[in-house]
Amino acid sequence: MAVFLTGDTHGELDMGKVDQFAVGEGTALTRDDYLIILGDFGLLWSDPPSEKETARLDWLEECPWTTLVVDGNHENFDLLDALPVEPWAGGRIQRIRPHVLHLMRGETYRFGGHSFFVVGGAHSIDKQWRTPHRSWWPQEVPDDEERRYIAARATEVGEVDYVLSHCPPTGQYQRYRARYAGFWGPSDEYTDWLERNVEGAFAYKRWYFGHLHMDLPGDKPHTVLYNQIVPLDD
Repeated sequence: MAVFLTGDTHGELDMGKVDQFAVGEGTALTRDDYLIILGDFGLLWSDPPSEKETARLDWLEECPWTTLVVDGNHENFDLLDALPVEPWAGGRIQRIRPHVLHLMRGETYRFGGHSFFVVGGAHSIDKQWRTPHRSWWPQEVPDDEERRYIAARATEVGEVDYVLSHCPPTGQYQRYRARYAGFWGPSDEYTDWLERNVEGAFAYKRWYFGHLHMDLPGDKPHTVLYNQIVPLDD
């Protein structure tokens, strides 16, 4: 069982990397192999769904692997929240399509021979130019109840192989921002919360995240991805 990861897809905008993967390494995969998208999936966006979004989701369902989605900040959370919740691989998921699954916040999963702790969400730096519940959703960061759940589950884990999130904790956010000064603003209350409540809550081998629109696949134990699709722990 193989596991691959990539960063934000933003609906159709950054799906070209998945197209290339589908005609390359992806051709040898099966439903027991996984492609993880680390937030800003963006294909649950329009209400009702656009023809392009429906066609792309149908195409993704037809790909031979199973797609796993961490939620980011650019998602239609009204649509996402309306999906039924069910158990899968030790945690809870929502099925966007039969083989396109949303990994939920605070859940621990075991698949591909590894364990994963998932923390979705992030603050949008452009929300002042967006429209609530049309192009921006307040659910983009966990509310107090979700945060209590995430923090409680994190303290229960003890040890996990990998952490999957959209944005990083503050320490890593500041580290990467220093390399690209001027593009990203300062860290925020949610990255601070991740630093306090998740970063040191349990032992892990590697933390993968997106959000920052850069690829540094060799960085360990914190690894940011955007355009590249890489094997797990490459």
